[in-house]
Amino acid sequence: MDFILLFITTTVLLFSLRKVSKIRYSSKESILKDVKNNVISLMWGVLIILAMILIPYQVWVMTGASHYWDGVYIVFGTAILTIIVSFTFYYFNVKKFNLRVE
Repeated sequence: MDFILLFITTTVLLFSLRKVSKIRYSSKESILKDVKNNVISLMWGVLIILAMILIPYQVWVMTGASHYWDGVYIVFGTAILTIIVSFTFYYFNVKKFNLRVE
């Protein structure tokens, strides 16, 4: 069950990052379009933050849920790895989908 939840959470994180990277912001659009883009970004952002919290927790549970320093190393190592992978994935998707915003 823990592996399934970790897989689902990772998939949700990557899917949400891809959706956020596809949003195009423009200075020539109307205010309502900007508000819509901001609301969409916030909704996907909530899923991203929840996934970034749940992934280190699930890895901690799968490794035995230690309450000592090894548990701290596992949680923070997984959190740092999750953040690095997320920023890298987001960067390459923005580079791929948003060629030019006018």
